[in-house]
Amino acid sequence: MNAPQPKAELIRTLDEKFVANAIAFEAMIAAAALLVEGGLLRRPDGAIDLEGIRARFEAVTWHVPAMRQRLVPTPLRATTPAWVPVADLDVARHVTLHPTVERDDPDRVEVLTGRLSGPMDPSRPLWDIRIVELDSGRVAVVGRYHHVIGDALFGLRIGEVVAGTESSAAIPEVTDAEREALGVAPRTGFGILAIAFRAWRGRQQGVRGAWHEYWRKPFTRRLRRWGGRVIRPVKNAVIARSGEATRVLVPRHSRFLEVDLQPVAKHAYRLGGTVHDLTVAATLRAAAAAEPDRETVSLLVPISRRTAADADVRNHISMAKVTVPASAPMEELVPAVRAQVQAAVQDPTRRDLGERDWSGYATFVTWGRQQRYVGDAAIESVTGWPAGDPRDDIACLSCHYGTRLTICVTTRATTDIDRVMATIAESFAVPVGVAG
Repeated sequence: MNAPQPKAELIRTLDEKFVANAIAFEAMIAAAALLVEGGLLRRPDGAIDLEGIRARFEAVTWHVPAMRQRLVPTPLRATTPAWVPVADLDVARHVTLHPTVERDDPDRVEVLTGRLSGPMDPSRPLWDIRIVELDSGRVAVVGRYHHVIGDALFGLRIGEVVAGTESSAAIPEVTDAEREALGVAPRTGFGILAIAFRAWRGRQQGVRGAWHEYWRKPFTRRLRRWGGRVIRPVKNAVIARSGEATRVLVPRHSRFLEVDLQPVAKHAYRLGGTVHDLTVAATLRAAAAAEPDRETVSLLVPISRRTAADADVRNHISMAKVTVPASAPMEELVPAVRAQVQAAVQDPTRRDLGERDWSGYATFVTWGRQQRYVGDAAIESVTGWPAGDPRDDIACLSCHYGTRLTICVTTRATTDIDRVMATIAESFAVPVGVAG
């Protein structure tokens, strides 16, 4: 095997907002829980085989470079932070066992959201997994990853490697080529800058193109961003000392419900949209129920801008704002959502979201119909818990896996989440005759 070469990758300027300060860092942690049959993750004595699970995930990380990278600042914080390889991963810090057995109950899901997994260490690779025993005998594999690693679609690609479509108890093989491909961290920060400059220079069309690209953005903007990086440690110290994070990152509650996908998809189609449109419409209706005095309600809807040419971009979404009358029925909401979302999809220009009057956001993702496994343990159900703006009141993510659709909702603790969930369940209820 050839000696691994130094590697580094600057994060995009647009992604830096996810780590702008301690509050943004904490708010931008997403989570997903894989609910699996528990027997195959246990030792013969019935205890969770934590060492075997750790060995599996340690091997898997060699197949997912993003799981073996950590963020480091560059000298004088001259650029955005950089991803550098981590050859010696402390897997015991990243894969842990929850200390107690929890109830397998869709109304008691705090442990599935990752909020009980403790703080994430910004000096290490920005992911972790907690193994949770449930009183039903099932086991929850609760994974968290930071939004700066990638958006939901990027996260699904990681999930497809972590949980494959073939059942296998064998630990994945790690080849010399995969170890070499990861690379090693540059010895110094200036080595990171050198790698970054060569990569940037290689993307430009000669000296003139490089000159034009550098000055394309105002120098004063670059200066402000650099100043923000320089004072970031001071800002974080002030946030910690003042207790601002506690005031901004208010307590939240979560719930989920599961429904059969096929009848819901038919129901959405007959209303004039898709499961995605139905998800957004149901969340808008729930937001209206939570704030009955409003005349209109709004939500943000993430839109992927990925193409085949930029499939490897970590974060590549834009936000569209959808606004509807608060009293509108589902027969009007679904077509209205579809029209506004499609208009945003067809308009690639940056859209002004206007006044911050939205209640939160809603989205839909699909993990496909194929059965997936953690090793040889079949995944029975999937819940997804998105990162979000701490000012939001409600966030909803519906996830298709197999033949089921899981609708996961998080609200502020002061919001009547039982009312929200009842409204969403009513919106997803399939009228008699549609299921056939």
